[in-house]
Amino acid sequence: MFNNKLKASLIHFLFSALLVGGFVAFALLVWYPDPILEISGLRNILLILVSVDLVLGPLLTFIVYNPLKKSLKFDLAAIIAVQLGALGYGMYTIYQGHPVYITYTVDRFTLVTAQEAKPETAKYPEYQVTTFGKPVYAFSAPPKDPEELSKLTLKVMSGEEPDIDQQPKYYEPFDKNQDAVLANKYSADKLQVDPANKEKLTAFLTKKGLTLEQSIFIPLAGKEKDVIWVWNKETKAPVGYLDINPWKV
Repeated sequence: MFNNKLKASLIHFLFSALLVGGFVAFALLVWYPDPILEISGLRNILLILVSVDLVLGPLLTFIVYNPLKKSLKFDLAAIIAVQLGALGYGMYTIYQGHPVYITYTVDRFTLVTAQEAKPETAKYPEYQVTTFGKPVYAFSAPPKDPEELSKLTLKVMSGEEPDIDQQPKYYEPFDKNQDAVLANKYSADKLQVDPANKEKLTAFLTKKGLTLEQSIFIPLAGKEKDVIWVWNKETKAPVGYLDINPWKV
């Protein structure tokens, strides 16, 4: 009997691992490139999803499995239904929380999630994207007309509209503004005042094989915490992040 239970539980585990593993791999590779998962606040949801579907489901199968039990099919169907329900909820939550845009506004990057994004309002085709794809870089620019800017400011302050980083109609092509973004960098001198931060900075640069002069530091505001995003000045691409709150340095 024990061997039958173990076999059934193992089969359940393998199918669950295939399904959950495929989704998790997709989420990490497409929706949550480093360091998005770390700052999104959804790491725990992902861990719960994995634990429920890879541990609880097979464990319940091991407990109830008995070939002679008349209600076995019903019991297994109930377990699978609960497992699929938990999986569906977890997948939907993770989908809603993933960034559609990584938007630069004033002096920082912010995440605009699938729940917040409105791609249909974008004026540039490159931002009229699907909310199921990987995050897209955007440059948020306030309106140049003083009257329009004044109206926008009042609407944002009253809560009638979200800030411009969440409004694709104010997005400008990132590649055309990338030099301005990288030029408006966070001062590296601030990172060397506190010994603990200086140690993190030194360890990071050593690990990445970079010098201070080759690095650009830009605040990245997340849903759970803010960090300092490090870009390579030569490649103009992110290379990692420092787990330091840029506003408390």
